[in-house]
Amino acid sequence: MMSFKAFLATQDDNISDSEAIEKYNDYKLEFQRQQLNEFFVAHKDDEWFRLKYHPEDSVKRKDEQMTALKKRVEVFLELLNGGKLAVSVDCAKTSDLLKLLDTVVIKLEGGTDEDLAILEQEYTELEEKSKELKTKDEISEKVNDETNNKKEEQPVEKPKIEEPATKENGETADPTAEDGEIEQENKDEIVAVDNKAGEKMETDEDKKEESEDKEQAKEGESGEVDEEIKKDEKEKKRKRSYSGSSSGSSSSSSESEEEKDKVEKKEEEEGDKEKQKEEVKEQIETVEDDKPEKPKSLHKTTSIFLRNLAPTITKQEVEAVCGRYEGFLRVALADPQPERRWLRRGWVTFKRDANIKEICWNLNNIRLRDCELGAIVNRDLSRRIRPINGITAHKQVVRSDIRISAKVALHLDNKSGLWLEDEKKEKPQQTFGLVSNNPVLHNITDYLIEEASAEEEELLGLEPTADTQDSASTVERDEHLLSVLDRIILYLRVVHSVDYYNHCEYPNEDEMPNRCGILHARGPPPTTKTDMTQFIGAPIEAKMSSFLPEKPRDENKNETKLINLSLKDVDTEIDKFVQANTRELAKDKWLCPLSGKKFKGPDFVRKHIFNKHAEKIEEVKKEVEFFNNYLRDPKRPMLAEAPQPKREEPPSYNHPSYGSSFGGYGRLPPYYNQGYSQRSRGYAPRSRGGPGDFRPVIHYRDLDAPREPEEFI
Repeated sequence: MMSFKAFLATQDDNISDSEAIEKYNDYKLEFQRQQLNEFFVAHKDDEWFRLKYHPEDSVKRKDEQMTALKKRVEVFLELLNGGKLAVSVDCAKTSDLLKLLDTVVIKLEGGTDEDLAILEQEYTELEEKSKELKTKDEISEKVNDETNNKKEEQPVEKPKIEEPATKENGETADPTAEDGEIEQENKDEIVAVDNKAGEKMETDEDKKEESEDKEQAKEGESGEVDEEIKKDEKEKKRKRSYSGSSSGSSSSSSESEEEKDKVEKKEEEEGDKEKQKEEVKEQIETVEDDKPEKPKSLHKTTSIFLRNLAPTITKQEVEAVCGRYEGFLRVALADPQPERRWLRRGWVTFKRDANIKEICWNLNNIRLRDCELGAIVNRDLSRRIRPINGITAHKQVVRSDIRISAKVALHLDNKSGLWLEDEKKEKPQQTFGLVSNNPVLHNITDYLIEEASAEEEELLGLEPTADTQDSASTVERDEHLLSVLDRIILYLRVVHSVDYYNHCEYPNEDEMPNRCGILHARGPPPTTKTDMTQFIGAPIEAKMSSFLPEKPRDENKNETKLINLSLKDVDTEIDKFVQANTRELAKDKWLCPLSGKKFKGPDFVRKHIFNKHAEKIEEVKKEVEFFNNYLRDPKRPMLAEAPQPKREEPPSYNHPSYGSSFGGYGRLPPYYNQGYSQRSRGYAPRSRGGPGDFRPVIHYRDLDAPREPEEFI
């Protein structure tokens, strides 16, 4: 799109300011209309676009989302009636929150009570391990404290400094020599103690080795007896063969025989040890085989992330490619992103026991519609319960959060059509405030009203204890209010996939690898004085604005703007279609190109199209509704505008003054153009302004003065 300055360059010079602004606004509307039409025509056959805006495909998609939402409501009500939602949304209760999220996933996957019992067992084992680690840490800390205390209690014995001994003749002995002797004696004592300790260690090791040898000898007595008999026979044969030899040769042969016997004994002992190890391994394997297989956990999955998917690739094609591998569960595809050249991202979920790395390797060798998938293994969530500022547990902040979260829950319920059947049956009288049949929002207004003893304070002349504080150093908790807020937060998270404390929604969560993954919870109380104004009222409402009902606007203005953006009318589009399919061949002779029949007038062609080609008329109506649905979406995707180039400021030139000390009029200073070759006469002079300024530099030269070599001509 042209800037206003560029648009003015195309207009007449005599145009007024008001006419220029009006024409520029018309140009912008026309440009936006063209862009919308181009984008619609380019993407109307893509699956993601049809699922969002097509009158038939979008209805199917909404029905699928509604069934999943109702399933989540059933799971939530089951947990609420079972008393399993009595969990505070605090980071201190991380294990309880994780257990709750996992139970929700198991229920959504169709798990039974056995799966829940397995989950309970997992968390009990984790708690036991954590307790054991804590006890070990405490014991080690106690031992360290005791050793430190003992060291402090034991007095440090300082070596006595003996006075230098005097000799008979009155000379003093060398004190340094005596100190050295004392140190040597101490060192000798330390070495002796170390040697004794080493000897004790060696004796202990020898005893252990002897006991091990005895055990091995007891285990393999039968094998050793056979081996001893064979050894005796070999020795007898050797004695017979060497009986007639000389004394020298007999002595040398006996030594070699002894060495061979030693080597054979060592080899036999090593073979026995290896046999025993193999037997032990076989026993362990048989024990492991006898153990029953652990049941598969439904709440744990593995997944692959697809980085690059063309917008033309459908979900069915990805499912067909990935469904060939064992353990395949589901596929989730995100909407295309304009900043990534309209490429999509995908997550393929498999069972926990699937060979995910081999599957990922195979997917990297596959191309879909000449597009590499870019498959990588998706890691598990590092932290599922994430902390926020602990000031949110303050009584004043909690009351504000109850009001905002109740509005969010009520708006999302009305938007999706939940809890509306009972309201039609029992229409209450005129009510004010939050009214809903949702059990979570039952009597919610009772907790939004503040109480204060204002009259008593006025009569006694006390300062009013204003509950509205701007900052607080200590967190004042109200457990009753917190329980009400936690129930609403868990309802939003489980049913609508809205993380209240993170002010965001996790879309298409039922298709993602983690069907109930991340939750933000209140962290520990702050240590310093914190400002509460950013956690109360308007700032939070601004962050949750996408989940709150929109403020009433002037619909006529919005509608006129949409009409200006070429919002299509069904009747006019049908008329255009009929006119495009009526051709005049001659006088009183008209043709319908859809069927090839000829008629006397255009009215007969119109009747023929409505009677015989009603399906074509229906297609036109659907096309109009399709385009209008796209146009009515405030978050509709559009072609990204090309970024305008930044304006480059022209460099400022310091022109020398006419009466300068360089002599002559306008003669350049000597440092100008130094180090560069002199500009030849045939080149254009250097421009003085920006890149679009081609005016030549004006020079002033005295015609009578001799020509200077540095002068520009």
